[in-house]
Amino acid sequence: MLVLGALALVVLGVLYQRVDARAQEDRARRADAIIILGSAVYPGEQPSPSLRARIQHALALYRAGIAPNLILCGGLGSHPPTEAEVMRRALVGAGVPADALVLEDRSHSTEENLANAKLLMDARGWRSAVIVSDPFHLYRAEIIARDLGIDAYGSGANASPTYARAVLRAWYTTRETLALVWYFAARVGQLSIVN
Repeated sequence: MLVLGALALVVLGVLYQRVDARAQEDRARRADAIIILGSAVYPGEQPSPSLRARIQHALALYRAGIAPNLILCGGLGSHPPTEAEVMRRALVGAGVPADALVLEDRSHSTEENLANAKLLMDARGWRSAVIVSDPFHLYRAEIIARDLGIDAYGSGANASPTYARAVLRAWYTTRETLALVWYFAARVGQLSIVN
């Protein structure tokens, strides 16, 4: 039992390092769309600092000509409106044409964000996307997107306080490491059911 516990800690340590190393790379490149993954909306219909950083980063990528379209992901959380709607308002207010924005406003998790975004992409014939999120989120988001068949490249919103502050960065990187283990375990469970 002690050996299994030690092995689990080693595996978690390796995954933590991978999540953190991936967070430090920006893989943005020309694509059909930019997918902004959702984050909390605060009272008064305000984007959380994380969501605000994601919006600003995606806006910079859009203005740089990375992609002509943006898919805004996120349903209704604790405070209205939906995460996607808050993003839409901010981007239109910054001068992005409304017809460049596609709302995915039903999801409540990374997997739902990306699965629903994939359906929207398929309907438009889009294959590639730059995923914008907090940097520690990119490793798992790219894996999920690729499992769904999206040609995906992550680009992190480094200005997000959940990444820029060392204590929060360590906490959220640990959380992402555990979420990655959960995702892999669920995939193995699905494969064993199919077989």
